[in-house]
Amino acid sequence: MTSDGIQLRPSGTGGGGLRTLECDVDATWIDINDHMNAQYYGIVIYRAHAAFTDVLGLGDEYVRKTRFGKVVVQTAMTYEREVRRGARLAVDSWLLGVDAKRLHFFHEVRNLGGQTRVAVGEQLDLHVDLETRRTTPMPADLFTRLQRFAAGQCAAGRPEGVGRTIIVPRT
Repeated sequence: MTSDGIQLRPSGTGGGGLRTLECDVDATWIDINDHMNAQYYGIVIYRAHAAFTDVLGLGDEYVRKTRFGKVVVQTAMTYEREVRRGARLAVDSWLLGVDAKRLHFFHEVRNLGGQTRVAVGEQLDLHVDLETRRTTPMPADLFTRLQRFAAGQCAAGRPEGVGRTIIVPRT
């Protein structure tokens, strides 16, 4: 359980993802097309990422104690299916890789009603010294722990869709 009281459990997908968030689609998230507006997929993924960050030991307590943190430098989101009013969503999260200064994350959003994947988000974060505002290596014990965590999560394979890029077919 995180400091925010979020209950974490292995994902129900059989993979190595960790369930970091469950939420209901708020009525205010529905747009004129009668489905969840694209911006709210990002909010759902952000909330899951914040919870996952806390679980990994990089949350607010870490920042207060060390004056180190992390910043997002690259993100990509893929919308796979629409989400309608009243849906219940879950996010499963992976730490795919880590080096001394970088963390590679992947979040999979599922509609619990049909157990279908509706979106994915992938991002790269940098570990920074908040005093100098520059990248800095993680403490060795944290780095080692995160390496082990990532290896354990990916032992059964990486989730589908990692590393996608946008390509417009030539006509």
